[in-house]
Amino acid sequence: MKAVLEGATLSGGNSTVAVTSSNGFRFFVHEDSRTPVLIPLSLQNIKVENHLVVFGRGPIVSVVEHLFSALYGLGVYDVRIDVHGNALPFFDGSSKRFADMLQPFNEKKPVDAMTIHERLDIREAESFICYEPTDGDRLYIEMELRHPFIQTQRIELAINKESYLRDIAPARTFVFTSEEDPRLRNLPPYGIGITRTKVYSAEPLRFPDELVRHKVLDLLGDLYILRRRITGKITACNTSHRLNLQFVRAVSGQKGIP
Repeated sequence: MKAVLEGATLSGGNSTVAVTSSNGFRFFVHEDSRTPVLIPLSLQNIKVENHLVVFGRGPIVSVVEHLFSALYGLGVYDVRIDVHGNALPFFDGSSKRFADMLQPFNEKKPVDAMTIHERLDIREAESFICYEPTDGDRLYIEMELRHPFIQTQRIELAINKESYLRDIAPARTFVFTSEEDPRLRNLPPYGIGITRTKVYSAEPLRFPDELVRHKVLDLLGDLYILRRRITGKITACNTSHRLNLQFVRAVSGQKGIP
Protein backbone atom coordinates (compact mmCIF):
# COMPACT_ATOMS: atom_id res chain seq x y z
CA MET A 1 0.00 0.00 0.00
CA LYS A 2 1.24 3.49 -0.80
CA ALA A 3 -0.09 7.02 -0.30
CA VAL A 4 1.41 10.33 -1.42
CA LEU A 5 0.81 13.90 -0.27
CA GLU A 6 2.23 17.10 -1.72
CA GLY A 7 1.92 20.59 -0.31
CA ALA A 8 3.52 23.89 0.63
CA THR A 9 6.06 24.13 3.42
CA LEU A 10 6.38 26.94 5.95
CA SER A 11 9.29 28.36 3.97
CA GLY A 12 7.12 28.72 0.88
CA GLY A 13 8.43 25.87 -1.25
CA ASN A 14 6.74 22.56 -1.96
CA SER A 15 7.56 19.08 -0.73
CA THR A 16 6.23 15.57 -1.17
CA VAL A 17 5.84 12.80 1.39
CA ALA A 18 5.14 9.19 0.40
CA VAL A 19 4.12 6.51 2.89
CA THR A 20 4.46 2.81 2.02
CA SER A 21 3.74 -0.33 4.02
CA SER A 22 6.95 -1.78 5.41
CA ASN A 23 8.41 -4.10 8.01
CA GLY A 24 9.31 -1.64 10.75
CA PHE A 25 9.79 2.13 10.54
CA ARG A 26 12.13 3.63 7.95
CA PHE A 27 12.47 7.31 7.05
CA PHE A 28 14.31 8.46 3.91
CA VAL A 29 15.06 11.97 2.72
CA HIS A 30 15.73 12.54 -0.99
CA GLU A 31 18.16 15.28 -1.91
CA ASP A 32 17.98 16.21 -5.58
CA SER A 33 18.77 13.08 -7.62
CA ARG A 34 21.13 11.51 -5.09
CA THR A 35 20.56 8.21 -3.34
CA PRO A 36 17.98 8.63 -0.56
CA VAL A 37 19.44 8.94 2.93
CA LEU A 38 18.05 6.87 5.80
CA ILE A 39 17.42 8.76 9.06
CA PRO A 40 17.00 6.39 12.03
CA LEU A 41 14.22 7.27 14.46
CA SER A 42 16.17 8.12 17.62
CA LEU A 43 16.61 10.94 20.10
CA GLN A 44 20.05 11.65 18.66
CA ASN A 45 18.39 12.69 15.41
CA ILE A 46 15.79 15.04 16.92
CA LYS A 47 16.17 18.68 17.90
CA VAL A 48 14.01 21.78 18.23
CA GLU A 49 14.67 24.93 16.19
CA ASN A 50 12.38 27.97 16.32
CA HIS A 51 9.67 25.92 18.07
CA LEU A 52 9.68 23.33 15.25
CA VAL A 53 10.98 19.75 15.32
CA VAL A 54 13.94 19.00 13.05
CA PHE A 55 14.76 15.39 12.16
CA GLY A 56 18.21 14.28 11.02
CA ARG A 57 21.85 15.36 11.31
CA GLY A 58 23.32 15.45 7.78
CA PRO A 59 20.35 15.97 5.54
CA ILE A 60 17.52 17.20 7.73
CA VAL A 61 13.75 17.38 7.46
CA SER A 62 11.96 20.02 9.53
CA VAL A 63 8.40 20.19 10.84
CA VAL A 64 7.98 16.43 11.23
CA GLU A 65 5.85 16.76 14.38
CA HIS A 66 2.42 16.68 12.72
CA LEU A 67 3.19 13.57 10.67
CA PHE A 68 4.69 11.83 13.72
CA SER A 69 1.61 12.81 15.74
CA ALA A 70 -0.71 11.19 13.20
CA LEU A 71 1.46 8.06 13.19
CA TYR A 72 1.24 7.85 16.98
CA GLY A 73 -2.48 8.63 17.12
CA LEU A 74 -3.31 5.90 14.61
CA GLY A 75 -0.78 3.43 15.99
CA VAL A 76 1.16 3.05 12.73
CA TYR A 77 4.77 1.88 13.10
CA ASP A 78 5.33 -0.38 10.07
CA VAL A 79 5.83 2.21 7.34
CA ARG A 80 8.47 3.56 5.02
CA ILE A 81 8.40 7.34 4.65
CA ASP A 82 10.08 9.09 1.73
CA VAL A 83 10.35 12.87 1.82
CA HIS A 84 11.35 14.91 -1.22
CA GLY A 85 12.33 18.27 0.24
CA ASN A 86 13.83 19.60 3.46
CA ALA A 87 10.52 20.13 5.27
CA LEU A 88 7.16 18.41 5.42
CA PRO A 89 4.06 20.07 3.96
CA PHE A 90 2.31 22.17 6.57
CA PHE A 91 -1.20 22.07 5.08
CA ASP A 92 -3.62 23.77 7.52
CA GLY A 93 -1.33 23.52 10.56
CA SER A 94 -3.03 20.40 11.92
CA SER A 95 -2.32 16.71 11.41
CA LYS A 96 -5.64 15.97 9.71
CA ARG A 97 -4.27 15.47 6.18
CA PHE A 98 -1.63 13.06 7.47
CA ALA A 99 -4.17 11.20 9.62
CA ASP A 100 -6.55 10.85 6.67
CA MET A 101 -3.71 9.47 4.55
CA LEU A 102 -2.69 6.95 7.23
CA GLN A 103 -6.12 5.51 8.03
CA PRO A 104 -5.86 2.63 5.50
CA PHE A 105 -2.52 1.52 6.99
CA ASN A 106 -3.11 -1.30 9.45
CA GLU A 107 -0.30 -2.79 11.46
CA LYS A 108 0.64 -6.32 10.45
CA LYS A 109 1.35 -7.01 14.11
CA PRO A 110 0.27 -4.41 16.67
CA VAL A 111 3.22 -2.93 18.55
CA ASP A 112 3.18 -3.80 22.25
CA ALA A 113 2.64 -0.88 24.59
CA MET A 114 5.48 0.34 26.78
CA THR A 115 4.91 0.11 30.53
CA ILE A 116 6.63 2.70 32.71
CA HIS A 117 6.64 1.68 36.37
CA GLU A 118 7.81 4.91 38.01
CA ARG A 119 6.36 8.39 38.32
CA LEU A 120 8.11 11.07 36.25
CA ASP A 121 7.95 14.80 36.87
CA ILE A 122 9.51 17.17 34.31
CA ARG A 123 9.28 20.90 35.11
CA GLU A 124 10.50 24.15 33.63
CA ALA A 125 9.24 27.42 35.15
CA GLU A 126 5.42 27.34 34.83
CA SER A 127 5.44 24.33 32.48
CA PHE A 128 5.37 20.68 33.50
CA ILE A 129 4.72 17.11 32.40
CA CYS A 130 3.86 14.63 35.16
CA TYR A 131 3.53 10.95 34.41
CA GLU A 132 2.11 8.23 36.64
CA PRO A 133 1.58 4.55 35.84
CA THR A 134 -1.95 3.15 35.79
CA ASP A 135 -3.57 -0.21 35.32
CA GLY A 136 -4.75 -0.95 31.80
CA ASP A 137 -3.36 -0.41 28.35
CA ARG A 138 -4.38 3.16 27.54
CA LEU A 139 -2.74 6.54 27.68
CA TYR A 140 -4.77 9.24 29.42
CA ILE A 141 -3.86 12.89 29.03
CA GLU A 142 -4.96 15.89 31.08
CA MET A 143 -3.58 19.00 29.40
CA GLU A 144 -3.86 22.66 30.39
CA LEU A 145 -2.82 25.75 28.48
CA ARG A 146 -2.60 28.97 30.48
CA HIS A 147 -1.96 32.40 29.03
CA PRO A 148 -3.24 35.89 29.87
CA PHE A 149 -4.83 36.19 26.40
CA ILE A 150 -7.02 33.09 26.86
CA GLN A 151 -6.90 32.44 30.61
CA THR A 152 -7.06 28.62 30.77
CA GLN A 153 -8.03 25.90 28.32
CA ARG A 154 -8.17 22.32 29.53
CA ILE A 155 -8.85 18.92 27.97
CA GLU A 156 -8.91 15.39 29.34
CA LEU A 157 -9.15 12.31 27.14
CA ALA A 158 -8.00 8.75 26.55
CA ILE A 159 -5.88 8.42 23.42
CA ASN A 160 -7.05 5.93 20.83
CA LYS A 161 -7.56 6.02 17.08
CA GLU A 162 -11.14 7.27 17.32
CA SER A 163 -10.46 10.04 19.84
CA TYR A 164 -7.37 11.13 17.93
CA LEU A 165 -9.20 11.49 14.62
CA ARG A 166 -12.17 13.24 16.20
CA ASP A 167 -10.67 15.39 18.94
CA ILE A 168 -6.99 16.03 18.17
CA ALA A 169 -6.04 15.70 14.48
CA PRO A 170 -8.09 18.75 13.28
CA ALA A 171 -6.56 21.16 15.85
CA ARG A 172 -4.34 23.78 14.16
CA THR A 173 -1.17 25.46 15.29
CA PHE A 174 -1.27 28.97 16.79
CA VAL A 175 0.79 31.87 18.05
CA PHE A 176 0.30 34.44 20.80
CA THR A 177 1.23 37.83 19.39
CA SER A 178 0.35 41.54 19.30
CA GLU A 179 -1.97 43.57 17.10
CA GLU A 180 1.10 45.03 15.36
CA ASP A 181 2.18 41.63 14.01
CA PRO A 182 2.20 42.04 10.18
CA ARG A 183 1.21 38.38 9.74
CA LEU A 184 -2.27 39.16 11.04
CA ARG A 185 -3.01 41.37 8.00
CA ASN A 186 -2.62 38.46 5.59
CA LEU A 187 -3.15 35.40 7.72
CA PRO A 188 -2.26 32.14 5.96
CA PRO A 189 -4.82 29.35 6.02
CA TYR A 190 -2.94 27.48 8.74
CA GLY A 191 -2.57 30.41 11.07
CA ILE A 192 -4.35 31.14 14.33
CA GLY A 193 -3.13 34.39 15.84
CA ILE A 194 -4.21 35.31 19.35
CA THR A 195 -3.79 38.83 20.67
CA ARG A 196 -4.92 40.34 23.94
CA THR A 197 -8.21 41.44 22.38
CA LYS A 198 -8.96 39.12 19.47
CA VAL A 199 -8.50 35.70 17.83
CA TYR A 200 -7.45 35.85 14.19
CA SER A 201 -8.17 32.80 12.05
CA ALA A 202 -8.69 32.24 8.33
CA GLU A 203 -11.73 30.12 9.24
CA PRO A 204 -13.84 29.74 12.40
CA LEU A 205 -12.18 27.86 15.23
CA ARG A 206 -12.80 24.14 14.92
CA PHE A 207 -13.12 23.76 18.70
CA PRO A 208 -13.61 26.37 21.43
CA ASP A 209 -10.44 24.92 22.99
CA GLU A 210 -8.54 24.29 19.77
CA LEU A 211 -5.29 25.62 21.19
CA VAL A 212 -4.92 23.11 24.02
CA ARG A 213 -5.90 20.30 21.67
CA HIS A 214 -2.99 21.24 19.42
CA LYS A 215 -0.71 20.98 22.45
CA VAL A 216 -1.85 17.36 22.83
CA LEU A 217 -1.21 16.85 19.10
CA ASP A 218 2.37 18.09 19.47
CA LEU A 219 3.01 15.97 22.56
CA LEU A 220 1.90 12.79 20.79
CA GLY A 221 4.18 13.61 17.86
CA ASP A 222 7.15 13.85 20.19
CA LEU A 223 6.19 10.61 21.96
CA TYR A 224 6.46 8.79 18.62
CA ILE A 225 10.24 8.99 18.97
CA LEU A 226 9.94 6.25 21.62
CA ARG A 227 8.94 3.89 18.79
CA ARG A 228 6.19 2.39 20.94
CA ARG A 229 3.02 3.76 22.47
CA ILE A 230 3.01 4.21 26.24
CA THR A 231 0.34 3.52 28.84
CA GLY A 232 -0.46 5.47 31.97
CA LYS A 233 -1.56 9.02 32.70
CA ILE A 234 0.09 12.29 31.70
CA THR A 235 -0.89 15.53 33.43
CA ALA A 236 0.68 18.53 31.72
CA CYS A 237 0.56 22.31 31.47
CA ASN A 238 2.02 24.82 29.00
CA THR A 239 4.08 22.21 27.21
CA SER A 240 6.56 22.86 24.41
CA HIS A 241 8.53 20.62 22.08
CA ARG A 242 11.59 21.22 24.23
CA LEU A 243 9.78 20.09 27.38
CA ASN A 244 8.21 17.15 25.55
CA LEU A 245 11.64 15.94 24.47
CA GLN A 246 12.92 16.25 28.03
CA PHE A 247 10.12 13.90 29.03
CA VAL A 248 10.95 11.52 26.17
CA ARG A 249 14.59 11.49 27.30
CA ALA A 250 13.51 10.66 30.86
CA VAL A 251 11.41 7.74 29.59
CA SER A 252 14.24 6.60 27.32
CA GLY A 253 16.65 6.63 30.23
CA GLN A 254 14.37 4.34 32.21
CA LYS A 255 13.74 1.93 29.34
CA GLY A 256 17.23 1.93 27.83
CA ILE A 257 16.06 3.32 24.47
CA PRO A 258 18.83 4.86 22.32
